[in-house]
Amino acid sequence: EAFQTVIVRVSGNASALNNKVIQNTVKDAVNYAKSTSYVTLPVLDSDEEQLHLAVEFEPTLIDKVLRDAGLPLWSSNRPTVLFWIVVEDGDGRRFANVDSDADLLEAVSANATRRGLAIMLPALDLEDTIAISVDDFWQLNVRKIKSAAQRYQADTLLVGRVSRLTSGNMLGKWVFEDSIQTTEFDGAGDNAYLYVGESFDWVADELAEQYAVAPVAAENAGVLLSLTGIDDFQDYARVINYLQSVAAIRHANVISIDSDEIVVQLVADGEISQLQQFFQLDNKLQLKPRTPSSEQYTIDLFYHWLR
Repeated sequence: EAFQTVIVRVSGNASALNNKVIQNTVKDAVNYAKSTSYVTLPVLDSDEEQLHLAVEFEPTLIDKVLRDAGLPLWSSNRPTVLFWIVVEDGDGRRFANVDSDADLLEAVSANATRRGLAIMLPALDLEDTIAISVDDFWQLNVRKIKSAAQRYQADTLLVGRVSRLTSGNMLGKWVFEDSIQTTEFDGAGDNAYLYVGESFDWVADELAEQYAVAPVAAENAGVLLSLTGIDDFQDYARVINYLQSVAAIRHANVISIDSDEIVVQLVADGEISQLQQFFQLDNKLQLKPRTPSSEQYTIDLFYHWLR
């Protein structure tokens, strides 16, 4: 189960478990484990504790399995998602908070870990109260919600409303906004974990379509990257270490050094546009205008090292 969870988290899509290579590998999951241990954690809304198995997998082996299966890899550096929700029950409407909605916030934490989402929660302080009312939020007034959310500088927004029924079921609606579009979808679940989990699965699948990198294209011939701002050996070492840490990049080979500029051949998975998305999220490289390539090389990407 832990192996399957990691496969979904790293590939970005639950359908990865239908892949024949993955199905054949699951039985050997122990061979991919780096370490195992036991941890005791409290049970929600109880004084009891429960024993859990904690498994850490070897990242290089997991990456290799996914590549062998022809599945995408999604870097651990992921877009932040601001999660903000209004709850309605017999006590009225309120922004979900730890005092009244501990099960909901626990579900957020558990499902964010399960799918590898970088979730942010609002402070629910005076500034938020002034920026937007509970009733405006319940109406999912996207314009006002976006204005209130600006202070958090999240990459994407997942906002919603939910009604707690006396049966324990939860019904509501979600709005998800990223750099491409705004999407509304309904939500339903028998409990908080299932209700939140359904939405997180949807969001993770959507983001993975943009950011998960399939083992194709750029890998074939390599990509030439021009980098300026390399003033000394420390800069040189740091930038190479950084490039090799990017999940989509298999190798970073320096082929030219001239003053403060280096030219690096990147052997990478995915498309050039996806590499650019990774660089934008990391905020270590600054995009430069395209300049004429030398007679010796045809440069694909031009960036400046920000250190």
